[in-house]
Amino acid sequence: METGLIILGIVVFIGLVKIIVIVSLRNGIVSAKNRVKRAWADVIAYQRKKLNVIPALEKGLKDHQAYELGVMRDLTALRSSVAKLSADAVNVSQLHEVDQHSKSLLSGLRVAVEAYPVLKTSELYAGWMRELAEAEENIAAAIVIFNSTVQGFNDRIQEFPGNLVNSWFNHELPLDTFTDSAAQGGFEYKPTFRR
Repeated sequence: METGLIILGIVVFIGLVKIIVIVSLRNGIVSAKNRVKRAWADVIAYQRKKLNVIPALEKGLKDHQAYELGVMRDLTALRSSVAKLSADAVNVSQLHEVDQHSKSLLSGLRVAVEAYPVLKTSELYAGWMRELAEAEENIAAAIVIFNSTVQGFNDRIQEFPGNLVNSWFNHELPLDTFTDSAAQGGFEYKPTFRR
């Protein structure tokens, strides 16, 4: 009788261990799939941030370029007016023209300095390029993480015993990693993957 209870206990214990292992493997597959979804959402979030930030930066850059072009135009007009002045003859209308160009230029500079303490389009352009490079680096890093999580998911559903549990319960198919055909075109070497 005791031997029968011991054998029954062992059978129940083995059955519970199998159930726990199967549930654990199934939950691992679900968890891996959720990590893939989260990683892809991160890629999209970085891409969305880039798409939202870059147009605003471009607009600011264009605004500053337009302002600086206006300043250059005013400076050119002032220089032209000053060049017309002659030391030999007094011309009040030419002097008035120089005065008007000077006032216009200084007035525009004062307003701009109050609104924009730093007025250098080249610095804005460099900042814009840094922001763009950072956005591209964030997207590239998110893609690397995504591809890694896809690999982890595919490993879980294709390796034994996860492949058995997947075929019984989850029925998940392997996912493709993110690829860039333009970047791949730059390599002569093409790996050959065989099953």
